[in-house]
Amino acid sequence: MIPQLNIAKSATFALERQMQVISDNIANVSTVGHKAQSMQFENMFPIVFERVIAEFDEEGQGKGKTRKTYNEMGQGVHISQIVKNMQQGTIEVTNQPLDLAVQGNGFLQFRLPEGAIAYSRAGNLHQDKDGNVLSPGGYPLEPPIRIPQNTTNIIVNDQGRVYVQLSGDPNPQEIGQVTLAIFQNPEGVREIGQNLYVQTEASGDASLQEPGSEAAGTIRQRSLEFSNVNIVEELLQMMVVQRSFDIAVKAIKASDKILQTGADIK
Repeated sequence: MIPQLNIAKSATFALERQMQVISDNIANVSTVGHKAQSMQFENMFPIVFERVIAEFDEEGQGKGKTRKTYNEMGQGVHISQIVKNMQQGTIEVTNQPLDLAVQGNGFLQFRLPEGAIAYSRAGNLHQDKDGNVLSPGGYPLEPPIRIPQNTTNIIVNDQGRVYVQLSGDPNPQEIGQVTLAIFQNPEGVREIGQNLYVQTEASGDASLQEPGSEAAGTIRQRSLEFSNVNIVEELLQMMVVQRSFDIAVKAIKASDKILQTGADIK
């Protein structure tokens, strides 16, 4: 296959993957805690037709010396990385007592069945029959919080302290503390599905802090942070990708026509 077909092929492959990222962003525009992603590209290492040994053709001083040219031809494009946009999403009031939105930096923590810790910005929590506070996927909040059976009201303040009012007792009782995990590089966490992330070498180890202290954000009860996807930007980007894909396909067709013409001449 001639080089130009490989080059155009690399473009169609990269643009197809970019369209998948855009489609995923649009599909999750209403997902609680979802963070938009964007794809970055870089050119492949070019072919150098002439090895350049010296910067100038001839040694010595004077106006007569000429600069050598770098005869290079690109080999296409490939995906360098997919970047998460960890900026704050829109916070909306839901009036559900176990809906918690993180205003600022930090992730909620959940204990996975194998014992590992996962992190999330999705605070649409619920409780099981025993009163344990769980994620939408059924993973217990870490550190664990259990709501008593005779609770009539749940109060979570900005600092993450959890209080309950029990039947027949108007005085709130503190039953737990919501802590936030802070990463040096939050964009480095790895997504595992169900709005959950795990730490990686790129993100660094999690630093546990109480909401409102140091670099940690605060907790807003009865509210949820929704996706930070900008639907207008995604639709515009989709149009650009579609047009770019069409051009790459035309390059493939043009290369095929050149091959066909050369075969006919032969």
